[in-house]
Amino acid sequence: MNPSQVQWSGLYYQTHVLFFPAKVNIHLSQIHLSASQEAMLIPKQGQGVMARTDPSFRIDIYSKIVSRSSLIKLWFDPDGMSFQRTQIETGGKKRIKTYRILTNGFYSREIKPDKDEGDLPPDKWSLVNDGFKIFTEMPPHGTVISEPSALFYLVSASALNMPGDERIEYIFTKHGIYQVRLHAAEYDTIKMEYEISEGGIVKTSAGKHETLSIRMSAVPLDPLEKNEFELLGLKKDIHLYMDPRTRVLLQISGRSDIVGRMDIKLKKVIF
Repeated sequence: MNPSQVQWSGLYYQTHVLFFPAKVNIHLSQIHLSASQEAMLIPKQGQGVMARTDPSFRIDIYSKIVSRSSLIKLWFDPDGMSFQRTQIETGGKKRIKTYRILTNGFYSREIKPDKDEGDLPPDKWSLVNDGFKIFTEMPPHGTVISEPSALFYLVSASALNMPGDERIEYIFTKHGIYQVRLHAAEYDTIKMEYEISEGGIVKTSAGKHETLSIRMSAVPLDPLEKNEFELLGLKKDIHLYMDPRTRVLLQISGRSDIVGRMDIKLKKVIF
């Protein structure tokens, strides 16, 4: 894992599926250890995973699908080890859900508005529910466990450089830990048009782009787990198309339960 390969700080994606418009905005920033520790939920049960480096990272993923909006904040170390995920949902469903990742499961806190608090900002919501779960299946002690939101960073920082390269990640979800295989399958050309912002200068890149096509597959460590791994609503046939030079994901493709095949395309990158 080479964090210096991650030169981008912002990624903006869109997809245009009939009656199902979606956009995803991603921001990556470094977080000092003190700020990271201050943000951590203190679990009433279990041992929380803690940041091991200073600074660490936080990735913010804002998504809007039809009328539903979501903001995910994930704290993680440069090697991808994740320690807390907070999701703020607004629109039809309103809640704040935090998963404090433990060494063997998670401690969670959900905050929702009471019946007369629907129009109030999230910091005024009063319904609080805590949860706790131990996973029955875990990878070997000392294994780095990341989270789906970190995959944009992990791919950029990885040694996936040419067809045949492969990497295994262990990924935390509320259902358990998944073993995720990233396999660089081939070079593939896709048609793209997006903006590049660097040093205050904005230019457009349009036309055919050569990418490294990375196939992603995931299996739960718990053989009894039936829920499928998910990335941005995609569950099947997930392909990541990375620019080999900038190591930016230009396109994420796959199938969702709701609309079938989706291509989520980059519209802007900030370096």
